[in-house]
Amino acid sequence: MKFLENQLKLAPTGIAVGQNKGHVVTKRAKVVRHSNRKGYLSQKVKAVRAVVRETCGFTAYERRIMEILKGGGNNPQKRAYKYAKMKLGAHVRARSKVKEMEDALAKASIKKTKA
Repeated sequence: MKFLENQLKLAPTGIAVGQNKGHVVTKRAKVVRHSNRKGYLSQKVKAVRAVVRETCGFTAYERRIMEILKGGGNNPQKRAYKYAKMKLGAHVRARSKVKEMEDALAKASIKKTKA
């Protein structure tokens, strides 16, 4: 419902009651702050991470996650999530790490079939 209310909201009319109640004002443009860039992946950082991944490979817990995913058994993805969450401490980070490891496994299998 909140979404619909925001869509239907019109400019204030200056009347104290009703759907468009409120004082008529001119909207100020928001200032673009540098802090809005927080979390944005720059090209430089992306390149550095790629070089580090290429030279150092995967960490021990990442290899374990890939092993769990490859091993199968009862719901390997759930076990991989649980292990990643135990190591990383947050559900969202664990989810993204398991996705990253699945992508790495898929990339390796494609590379293996081509060779």
